[in-house]
Amino acid sequence: MLALAVLAAPLCAHAQHGMAEGTLSGIIRDADGIPQMGALVQALLPDATPLASAITDSQGRYRFSLRPGSYRIQATAALFTPAFREHLQIGRGTRAIADFTLGTLLAPTGWLPVTRRAADEPSDDWMWTLRSSASRPILRFQDPQDQTGTNVALSSSRAEARRGTSGGRLVLKASEGGFAGGGAHNILVLTRVGEDGSGTILRVDLSGPRTPYPVAPSADLSIGFERRMLLGGYMRSVLTYSSHPELTDRRGLPGVQAATLRSGERIELGDTFRIDAGSVLRDANFGGNAIQLEPFLKVSAKPTTGVIMAYAITRSRGTTSLDDFDRVQSSLPTGVIQNGHLKLETGSHQELTLISNAGRGATVEATVYRDHMRNPLLTGTGSLAPADMQMDGLIADPTTETFRVASRDFDSSGLQVVLREPVTRSIAVSAKFQTGQALRAKRIANASMQDFIASVEPSALYAAVLAGDGRIARTGTSFRGSYRWQPARTLTAVDSYQSVDDSAFLSCSLRQTLRLAHLLPQSLQAVVDVQNLLAEGYVPFLSRDGKTPYFAQAPRSLQAGLSFTF
Repeated sequence: MLALAVLAAPLCAHAQHGMAEGTLSGIIRDADGIPQMGALVQALLPDATPLASAITDSQGRYRFSLRPGSYRIQATAALFTPAFREHLQIGRGTRAIADFTLGTLLAPTGWLPVTRRAADEPSDDWMWTLRSSASRPILRFQDPQDQTGTNVALSSSRAEARRGTSGGRLVLKASEGGFAGGGAHNILVLTRVGEDGSGTILRVDLSGPRTPYPVAPSADLSIGFERRMLLGGYMRSVLTYSSHPELTDRRGLPGVQAATLRSGERIELGDTFRIDAGSVLRDANFGGNAIQLEPFLKVSAKPTTGVIMAYAITRSRGTTSLDDFDRVQSSLPTGVIQNGHLKLETGSHQELTLISNAGRGATVEATVYRDHMRNPLLTGTGSLAPADMQMDGLIADPTTETFRVASRDFDSSGLQVVLREPVTRSIAVSAKFQTGQALRAKRIANASMQDFIASVEPSALYAAVLAGDGRIARTGTSFRGSYRWQPARTLTAVDSYQSVDDSAFLSCSLRQTLRLAHLLPQSLQAVVDVQNLLAEGYVPFLSRDGKTPYFAQAPRSLQAGLSFTF
């Protein structure tokens, strides 16, 4: 009996010790909300000695046991900035949850996240890390099997924002084919995060000389502020000023000057509800002045595990929530003169969205929407004849031979279904199907541009998109490619009021880290962005004087250059 007691004593002590331990679990995601498989999560003692560690599975989940005490939790993954949780208390028999969102200054924004981004998003504009890609809480998909324990301590990496830090980026690039974006550009971005979690970002974009059309350089200046609020929310404001003297119309006025003020706040009620509310104020001057206020509201809820529902209403094209402020530079408020008055493109949009976790990292998103488009601007390219330039409601960019012209109002309603699935730990593919109304051109030639625009009418159409994006391990390469198909002679995108995250037809973006022994800094990257690579979707229109302007949803454009982060 004594021998049995001696043998049983260590086993009992071990069982009591196991019962006294607490557990730590959570999910690791990137800034787009995608679970990261293979991330390393470590529990460190105050002297930085690792005590326990775990590798996340295909769902980005981790779990390990810890003795009661205070720990520093660290989450790391290749190509990401480490995220930390300081002084995490593990109690006796408790279950703590610490979710992390990994981010990096090198993470480009808008590369097919779960929520859509705008198609006019500049390729050199990167995720605004201030709010931050490393700190924002998200509506979490909890593990339905992880229901053990009674004492649960919820933790978010929001408390681990990169405080007291600053950074910057310098981009040198050349562009052609894009409306109001041609020529060489010098772009400087500076960021600053305060000790209290507030942040500031400054972006300056100055163009070089324009040829063959001699004109003064363009300038775009954006400055953004963010501060935290009660209940874990935050407020953000971004002011953008733009001067584009290259733009002209039949009056030959010296270009467009515009300002955009975007402001909003986010309120989060636990992990169940999220409310985004704000407005976009646009002011444009082009031989006249136009001011437009565009409010937006989005309410998201997680009624059950693995499901998110959202309702959004907005009058601002490309802005339905604060996530759309990730594009620090806003789109240029382009106005046209009609009947002697400057008018901006306007309208309204409503949508109801359901997002479901389909397992193994895949998500399914279904959206029904209703749009009202007012004064929509069609995009074209080609050499305009003098008679074409005399048209009311037209604005041209002679440096890139592109133009925009006002068309007829129309309404649209339809459905959008998106399926996204990871194929590897760092590469994902998606498919999208859309229905709705879009403007379509008739086959008219040898007519005035006014007659051509008058012939454009809305039609019930559909579109399909295939896309892939990700990072190639150990190469320093990030990529994104997409192909959007729509019926011929379509001049606007189906579901055109929403923040469309894919440009028309074949488009691709590439970022490649440049390494040459130790001669180049590690943060130097080559950046290439091509829209409508095969120049598809053009509708040639032959005017009476023999000149041929080409209309398209998105004319082909190319941007390429170097980016250096410091």
